[in-house]
Amino acid sequence: MKHIASIVLSAIALIVAFAVVPAVSSAQPAPSYTPVPAAKPDFSSLNFLMGSWTCTQMLRGSKRPDTSDTTMGMDGMWMVTQDTAPPFDKYRTYSITSTTYTGYDPTTKMWVQTGVDSSGAYFTSTSPGWQGNTMTWTTKGLDGSSGTDVTTKNSDTSTTDASSGTDAQGHTTNTTINCTKSM
Repeated sequence: MKHIASIVLSAIALIVAFAVVPAVSSAQPAPSYTPVPAAKPDFSSLNFLMGSWTCTQMLRGSKRPDTSDTTMGMDGMWMVTQDTAPPFDKYRTYSITSTTYTGYDPTTKMWVQTGVDSSGAYFTSTSPGWQGNTMTWTTKGLDGSSGTDVTTKNSDTSTTDASSGTDAQGHTTNTTINCTKSM
């Protein structure tokens, strides 16, 4: 009987010991979050483009208007341009809306643009930046098409774009686009 009492007392002592002493965990504490700072592009040379613009160009003998609004987006990493071009001739009887993102790739030291529109078109262009008051964008399409767009800053409220596009079959279209910033 002494032996049973001793076992019961030992069992009670173990239960009390486990209840009083906190359990030791082998789990490691979660590492603390260390944010990696992302360097935002220096948009100072492009800031004049922020705002609303009205543009016109002659295309297929007709005056093609469009309007665009450019804002800073994606936490300051991209300029975002929303554009609307209404129907303007018998070949294009519907409006086209587009969104273009402009940013900077520090690895290639190139400005980049990528955009999509409501007709299913898309593009990606690059530019080394301003050379005086002009900035030349180059586009190479996956289908073999290509293009250049030379943007001339006439003032903080006026630009001219000399655009040349060559489709996959080798047909080239040249246009000049005149844009005025709305106040």
